[in-house]
Amino acid sequence: MNIWTDIQAIFNNREIAQLLGVVLIVLAVLLSKLRKSLVPIFKILTGKIFLIIFSLIGAYLCGIILLLKNLEVWQTSNLKDVLFWLFSVGLILVFKISEAKSNAYFKDILLAAIKWEIILEFIVNLHSFSLFTEIIILPVLFLLAMTQAVAEMDDKHKMVSKYLQNVIAVAGILIFSFSLYKSIINFDKVLTIQNLVVSLLPSTLTILFIPFIYILALYSAYESHFIHLDFMTVKKDKVKEVKKLILHIANINLDKLLRIKKNFEKRVFYDDTDLKSYIQNISKQSKI
Repeated sequence: MNIWTDIQAIFNNREIAQLLGVVLIVLAVLLSKLRKSLVPIFKILTGKIFLIIFSLIGAYLCGIILLLKNLEVWQTSNLKDVLFWLFSVGLILVFKISEAKSNAYFKDILLAAIKWEIILEFIVNLHSFSLFTEIIILPVLFLLAMTQAVAEMDDKHKMVSKYLQNVIAVAGILIFSFSLYKSIINFDKVLTIQNLVVSLLPSTLTILFIPFIYILALYSAYESHFIHLDFMTVKKDKVKEVKKLILHIANINLDKLLRIKKNFEKRVFYDDTDLKSYIQNISKQSKI
């Protein structure tokens, strides 16, 4: 088999079109003046902290793959689905970790991973158009979505935004109808264990990734608060005592830690406040 046949055996036309789009965007950025502004970002992403985080993500995903392999639901072809998930969902969750202001944040991620729209996405992704058609459709839909998002920001363009929403909705219905029709006439080929695994894999990865991002959010909250405590006073012994109490009281409860972080007062380092009782009290306050 030639290289192109090998590629088509791994990726469908939609995935190939998406990859081509990414390659073109990367090349456009690298060949433009924007490449200079990417140097500081590249240095940050290749710094010690991010390299550790990326290594931990890799190790965690390897653990998930081993779990799926032991459950006999893993195939080597699923690796590309893991990579697509990593760059479209996984890394975004990591970079948005600062938005984790309560345990409810992770509940929302869980609910989003099991939403009913997954069934629609499954049907839509079962079949793709010809490569030429996909290459035309994807940038057009992307341009429409971007234009609609910009129009939505200004009340003057509400009519334009609504019109574009309708156009995108019609396009979505047509694509869904095509995939549904193809699924019905090829029912025996569609209803396979492998297709089921592929359809459930992104949601499964997201759900299994929640503990990782929770621990990452917890570590980040502890680190930022402990650094802040170090600058609150020169009384290092008291700072050390406070840190131990926070670790003991908040433990792995992000809500408690964030309550402590928000409500902690500098004065307790200088008065006769019972630190243990104080930290316990502020960890139970209703608002974060």
